[in-house]
This record gives sequence, structure tokens and C-alpha cells, in this order.
Amino acid sequence: MHHRVRNRPLLLLILLSMSLLLTACDAAVQAPVALPQVAAPTAAPTEEAAAEAPTTAPTEEAAPAEATAAPTEEAAAEAAAPGEESAGSALEGVTWQVAEYTAADGSAATPGAAATVTFENGQVTGNAGCNGFFASYTIDGSELTIALGGMTAMACEEPVMAQEQAILAALGQVASYAVVDAQVQLLDSDGAVLLALTAQASSGLTGVVWRATNYNNGREAVVGILEGTEITAIFGEDGTLSGSAGCNNYVTGFTTDGNQITIGPAASTMMFCDEPEGVMEQEAAYLAALATAATYSINGQVLEMRTADDAMALRFEVATDSIVALVAPASADPDPVAADTDAAPVAFAAAAAETPTGRVTAQLGVNIRVGPGVQFAIVGVAPQDTTGEIIGRSADGQWWAARVPSAPGEQGWVAAAYVEASNAENVPVLPAPPLPREVAPLEAGAPYPIDPGLILYSASRVVQDGNRVYELEDIYAVPATPGAQATMVANNAQQPALSPDRSTLAFYSQQSDKLGIGGYDVNTGQRQRFSRFIEDSQPRWSPTGDRIVFASNRQGDRRWRIYITPAVDKANPSDMDYTELDFGKDPDWHPSQELLILKGCDAQGQNCGTYTMGTDGSNRTQFTDVASDSLPRWVPDGSAVIFMSEDRDGNWELYRASVADGSVTRLTNDPAPDGLPAVSPDGQQIAFVSKRGGAWGLWVMPATGGDATLITAIPGELPDWLLQAVDWPR
Repeated sequence: MHHRVRNRPLLLLILLSMSLLLTACDAAVQAPVALPQVAAPTAAPTEEAAAEAPTTAPTEEAAPAEATAAPTEEAAAEAAAPGEESAGSALEGVTWQVAEYTAADGSAATPGAAATVTFENGQVTGNAGCNGFFASYTIDGSELTIALGGMTAMACEEPVMAQEQAILAALGQVASYAVVDAQVQLLDSDGAVLLALTAQASSGLTGVVWRATNYNNGREAVVGILEGTEITAIFGEDGTLSGSAGCNNYVTGFTTDGNQITIGPAASTMMFCDEPEGVMEQEAAYLAALATAATYSINGQVLEMRTADDAMALRFEVATDSIVALVAPASADPDPVAADTDAAPVAFAAAAAETPTGRVTAQLGVNIRVGPGVQFAIVGVAPQDTTGEIIGRSADGQWWAARVPSAPGEQGWVAAAYVEASNAENVPVLPAPPLPREVAPLEAGAPYPIDPGLILYSASRVVQDGNRVYELEDIYAVPATPGAQATMVANNAQQPALSPDRSTLAFYSQQSDKLGIGGYDVNTGQRQRFSRFIEDSQPRWSPTGDRIVFASNRQGDRRWRIYITPAVDKANPSDMDYTELDFGKDPDWHPSQELLILKGCDAQGQNCGTYTMGTDGSNRTQFTDVASDSLPRWVPDGSAVIFMSEDRDGNWELYRASVADGSVTRLTNDPAPDGLPAVSPDGQQIAFVSKRGGAWGLWVMPATGGDATLITAIPGELPDWLLQAVDWPR
């Protein structure tokens, strides 16, 4: 069985004869739903929040070849000038991305889920993050009135629903609009900014990965994609169309003439998927819908295909988290394997008879990478004569995608020059992960806001300068998405801990002039110091963000103790203020109480395990009773603790302990070491570091146990991996 999981469902809003076709996860048709009447936000976004709003322009590497430029600031401003006949042209005919909205509490917020708005011929359509909606509008000079209509009725995660409610409420309160710095701002009657919009660049048909949101099921209904499945389409410059139909990969040909398109019958792999229910029926209907496409149109990042009778056949959106690998010149030696490589052997999945197969021919084996190019990280090495299933190829034909169970998304890429392939003539072109980007780390004087949803972790890297070899510790940030590319946030730093207000990144440093607990103000780039001993480590924040708890063995007896210090920059080391509590290490602060959990023993050095303790050192109480129980981390509601332990089952594994009754549940079971846990802000997932498959990586799993997914590979070795840490900021 093979299927890929989508982050969230997407629906197409279709107006047919004054009615709204609503499609829920089970593809049932529902009646139109009136937009909720929500109290409108009252405060405008702050200047600081506006400055932190992320841009949505594509990177140079991933920019579609046929992308059109967004309207210039001068042209948009001229079109929007009050009193001009063309006043509406700045709004109309453009797909707008919501860059910032006013949350229910009046603060400026950046959408966590993509939200779009389109104004066309008096009709507003879009998606507020979960549901599609429609409304009508009128324009008179710079005055803009929006009358809300209907919306689909999907249910998404609470933060997305709160975003959607706020955006819809803002639309209902719009009284005018203005163009400021190439943004369109929708304003209320007092001139306060309700929504800030940026133009989406229009994509070309080729050069991008299209993700299907809707298809015609052949029974006169356009339905949404089943939750838990993903359908993609990649149009190649060579006239090939390939992708995933939800279970199987497919490949066919296509031709275009103006806005007309012809798609041939598709060939596909022959796997059977039994979940989610209906996935095979969906696949057959999607492939049939492809063959009915007669015309196509692209509006921003939306592709629509229609039949010869002008009925909707398919709708796609650009999959911004995937790219098509760029065609590169052929190389005689595209990806050599060094004789002294430290990458561990990684196995391909066995190939069934008559399926596309590859055999490694290089004497030293072939590198397995997370993407089709030497810019991508190495997952491991496939030794000579290793065979496995080929599931796709790169656009230039120089890389095969193979099924590798231990790789991100169970997919690894190998250089075709080192692989003997058979039965692989018709494998599809597959999307690649985003190209690695060189991002400058935090440095003094340079702001570096850390986006919500990122996981922070520290790792070692080795740098050779002539005959000298240095081992450095750095902090990285990565989205919780399989195959994501990590970026360096800070160097000469480890054990990251981001403050609750996301303004300060604390960490442990061994830098000679910044020993101990330090950090960065991420808004200004100012380097801060919170302690001054090299032994001071393991920082964690109080829920209010005004104090830091840490552990140190700074005293002469070298025993670990717990300390609390105010979270203020202490430029003068002699002015540093600490409160010593008791013996212990690995502290973590309760998410809402003046309560710590830590690793330690009793006063006699016996009965070791984990303990809870007040932040004044009182009421020390044993929580677990195994000496190697380490690095305890509260779940966000304080109902349980996640920790790592070596002695319970003879290997470093993760465990969950209930606060209510003290019961302990084992979460992982793998021969490789699993540790350094961090709990997601919603308490549903755990990030951790592991050496599964022989190579280090950052993994994510359900907080109650279950299968783990590799998020990103950590190159090289981690000789002191127990000194690292992972933080999933709340």
C-alpha cells in the first residue's frame, strides 16, 4: 500500500445557477452555508508586526519559467487613485494572498494556512484557510463594500478556524482600500487596516508541481480530493504529463494550442491502496477526467481545466512545497562516493517482478540523497549490487527516485550514472524537495525572526581549514514537513530554547567570550548573556518569559544543580543574579505553573529518576524511578511528561508518563538510539533525534505512540549527541 498524506483538505467553490456545490471529506453534497456573523476586529496591525510579515515571492531557483510579474507599485497606485474610472483595476483580475490580517484580539497576525481573495466582475471568491467562500462587492473610487454570501462547511484545526473567522469578519467590515508599498490594504470605516494583500505571481503550465483540489467524478459532480490523499500533475517541456493519482504514479502525453489542451490516455503503476476508503475509485475518476480536458486557464496559482462543453473537469493549485528539478548539463561523474565516506549503508525497498528496478553498479556504491542533485543532503549509501524499486525520475533524466523506507517520504534519489535500470522507460517525473538555500545565520545587529511552526535543533559539523579540523555546534530550524530543508539559525551554539513571545533565542555556548547561557534578540540581532560559566547549560523558559531555568555543575564538587536567573541581558558578568534551587539536571518548566520537572536523585544520592519541584526548591517529589530517565518535557496541558531512558529496555527510547497516575508507556521501539524529545505546540506530536537506518536525522511521531516520519537528515556524525537538544516552540 502506498499513499501520501496531505496537510489539509482543499475545496473548489463552484457557483452553478445561483447555488453552491459543497463537498465535504466524504464527497457528499451539502446545502450552502451562510457566512457566520463575527464581531469585527478593531485594532490595526502594528508597525512591528507588519515589518515581520513574510513575503510570498518565489525563490529564483523555484520560479516558474513562464511566471508573469505582479503589478508594479507605481501602476497599482495609479490604478487605485480615488475618483478615477479605473479605480477598481488594482483589485480586479489578480489572485491576492492574505499577507496579514487582524486577529480577534485586535493584534496583527500572519496566516498559518494560505488564504486567498479574488475580485472579478462584482464577485469575491477565495479561501480563508479552510473553507471556500463567495461574496459580492461594489467599488466607488477608493470606497469598497463587500456583501458576504456563502461558504463551504469543512472543519479544520482550531488555529485555522480562528484565522478563517477573523478574515471573514474583516471582509464584512471593509469600507475602503488603499495601495501602500505594492500591497493592497483593506480598511474599515475609521481607516484601520483589516487585511493586507499581496499579488500572487501567475504560474506557467510547466516548471511547477500542480496539486489537484477537485475533479469531475463523471457523474455530473465536481468533488474534492479525499483527505489523506494527494494527486499531482507535472507538465514537462517535452510534452509529458506525470505525477501521482493518489495511489499510483502515472505518465501520459499532452499538447497545447493557445488555451486548448489535449491529454492522452495515462499509463500507471499497478499498486492497490485500501485506505482511505474510496482512493482507488477516486484515482480512476481523476485519470478519466484528465482525458476529458479540452481547455485550460491559469489565474495566479490556480489551474482550471474544462471539457469541450465548458464543464469543469479539474482544478489544481501550485504545490508551493514542491519543485520540479531543474534540467542541468550532463556530468561524467555526477555524484561520486568518497572512499572514506562516513555515510551508513541504506537499503532500497525490494522490487516486485516486472516493476521498474535499479541495480547499483558503482564499486563503492551510490549516494542516496533527499533530492535529485548534489546540493541535497545524503541519507546514506547503497552498496554495489543493491537492487530496489524505481518510482520516478528527474526532469533531466540524470536521477532516479527509489523507494527507500528510511528516507524522508520513503523516497531517495540516486545518480542514474551509477544505476543499471530495467522496466523504467515510463516512470513519471517526480517533484523534488525545495532546493537547499544558503541562509545567513543570526549575527549581531541583524534581525532574524523565527517563523511559527518551525522545529529548532542543534547538531555538530566538522570544518577543515588546511591541516586543522574544527568541530562546531550550530542551531538549525526546519518545518515539520518530511523532506524539508533545514537552515542554520545560529552558529557556535547548541540546546536552543525560544522564548514564549518568540523574541529571544536562548542557547548554550562554548564560545570563549560568550560562555554559558546566552542568546539573541531575534528582532534586533543583539547578542545577550544570561550566565558566565561554561558548565551552565540546558536553558528552558518560564511560561511568562521573564526567567530561565538551567542546570550547571559549576561548583567544585562537579555535581549538577538547578538554577533560575532573570531573563535580562547581563553585560557585566559580575552583575549576574542566580537562585540556586537543588541538585538535578535536565530541567523543564511547567507550561502554566511554578513547577519544574528534572532528572535527579534523593538527598542521599539514591532513588534516582525524575522529580518535580517548585520553582523555589520546595516540595521535591519523585515522579519516575529509573536512573537513566532523562530530558523530561511537559506536554502543553501539563497532563503528561515525555522523556528518554536507556535502562528501561536496554536502548535509548522515548516514554510517556501520566501525571494523574504515574503510568509509563513506551513510545518508540527501534534498535537505533531515540532521544532528545520536544513536544509540538498542540501536544499531538513529538520531535526527536534518532540514528535509524544508520544515519542521524530529526524525526516526528504521534505523542501517544505510532509510526515515526523522518523530517530531515542530519549530515555526518553526532559524537556527543546527548549534549544536543530539540525545541518545538509554543
